[in-house]
Amino acid sequence: MDIEFHYYMTYLIAARAGFAPEHAEIIAHAAQSVDDNHIRYRVRSPGGDYLNYVSQTMDILKPTRQLAKIYPIFHFIPGDPDAPSAARKDGRKDAWVTTPNSPVAQKMLKSALASGNLYRIGVSAHGFVDTWAHQNFLGRRDTYNDLPGASWVKTLLNVGHGSAGHMPDQPALVWTDPRLVEDRIDNRRRFLEAAEALFVRLALHVNPARSEASLAADCAALGADLNADIGPDDPHGDQALRKARIARYVARAATTAYGGAALETYDEYAWFNAAIVEEAAGLRQKLDNFLGLADDYIDQTTAIPCSWRDPIGYNHTDWHRLVEAVKAHQIACWDILVAENLPGLGADDLSGKVAG
Repeated sequence: MDIEFHYYMTYLIAARAGFAPEHAEIIAHAAQSVDDNHIRYRVRSPGGDYLNYVSQTMDILKPTRQLAKIYPIFHFIPGDPDAPSAARKDGRKDAWVTTPNSPVAQKMLKSALASGNLYRIGVSAHGFVDTWAHQNFLGRRDTYNDLPGASWVKTLLNVGHGSAGHMPDQPALVWTDPRLVEDRIDNRRRFLEAAEALFVRLALHVNPARSEASLAADCAALGADLNADIGPDDPHGDQALRKARIARYVARAATTAYGGAALETYDEYAWFNAAIVEEAAGLRQKLDNFLGLADDYIDQTTAIPCSWRDPIGYNHTDWHRLVEAVKAHQIACWDILVAENLPGLGADDLSGKVAG
């Protein structure tokens, strides 16, 4: 999934679930920030340098051991290899396969909700809903991820859904996954199922006493609204259709059922720039542009030096709270993964080779 779900739809889901608009915005912003938090920083701090932990990596060919913890927690949560949705024509199964609403994904979201931390709830919501969009792919480098007929470049990038490109992340796309027994993929159906599943968990967090009938009615209304907002099928990734969808999400946020507040356009640098002063003006933005050209082939070897705008109150900034939520979620969810006894979990990288 991309920003359309992780920010705009997540906001609508959280607001409809009963979170105040300002809290729903934090959840949604944190959820989208999981994808944008891919640059490492060394921030000068009164008590010593502060290092952030990234929740996305742009080096999918040569991940380090530390980065190997990113995919199965934030993007490709391991699921049930025996799930009907994972049935393949070649009969292959893998314990790392992502499947929708898997027990591991549920445990991770439950842990985040129990923390009561809005930033961590948003971070966890990202991985939870991605179990629908990223189903049948592994968060490691493996031929399991290869789509027959994919270009050699896409096949080279066979971590996650690299061989499928952005097809799994587009809300109005119908496409074919030739690996699967049920090979027709309707992203709209997947996205709506993910939205309803997340809504139920958020709504019960806000009000554990909600009745099944109330939840069912709201799920149906939410599904109908999001379906209308997604609008017509978009087989070619038309930017005009995408812009129109986003306009509908924003308009939906202003209605009473979704909090009745204005939803700001997402700015991936807003939290960072409010908290951080870089050593060179616009360095992150310039680096982002560079990584956009080479992000599949390079690794960032040195953390970027920078400083807090407020050396005293920095821990109250949204960016610091987000990074701390990412760290807390990674620690808690690593324990969940360890308990699953996944083969190769102690690997030095994502190639499947276990460390000696």
